[in-house]
Amino acid sequence: MNRNKEEEEIKETEEKMPGQEEPIPEIPKEIDELEKTKKQLEDEKNRCLRLSAEFDNMRKRTQKEKEEFIKYANEKLILELIDVWESLERGIENAKKTDDIDTLVKGMELIYKQFKTVLEKNGLVPIKAQGEKFDHYKHEAMIQTVTDECEEDMILEEFARGYMLNNKVIRYSKVRVSKKKEQKEEKGNEVN
Repeated sequence: MNRNKEEEEIKETEEKMPGQEEPIPEIPKEIDELEKTKKQLEDEKNRCLRLSAEFDNMRKRTQKEKEEFIKYANEKLILELIDVWESLERGIENAKKTDDIDTLVKGMELIYKQFKTVLEKNGLVPIKAQGEKFDHYKHEAMIQTVTDECEEDMILEEFARGYMLNNKVIRYSKVRVSKKKEQKEEKGNEVN
């Protein structure tokens, strides 16, 4: 048995001797998995960079489309207004040639109706004011007049017409509004 022990010790010593090549160990599975993970990470990084570039391109394209839309948004309206403009030009030319005021007035009325139709067709509506109850969402009170002839906050006069575009106020009506006399003033006047 001693002999077996001695042989084993000799083998171990021979294995550890300097200058002798050590057996090549097998690559552990962990290193192989690490390489695969590095490859996956690199692929994901590249995918992320491509997505970022695509997003940036899409943002630029959307911005350009938005600018184009804004630039030409009124094209349809402008095309309709060109007809009115040309009618005005013809009306001016004809007015220079004629002395007939009635014909001139009829021509201007036709152009007015044409212009009004174009604006209404595109969503412009005048705001009713005269004789209406004051509505601060549609009207702007320029003057208040004390009166007993009508209810308080009634519109007595319209200085400038207001307009709504597709149910949104784009210009408030400038108006004069009624106001009731305060009762304190009336009692004060009776005492004097």
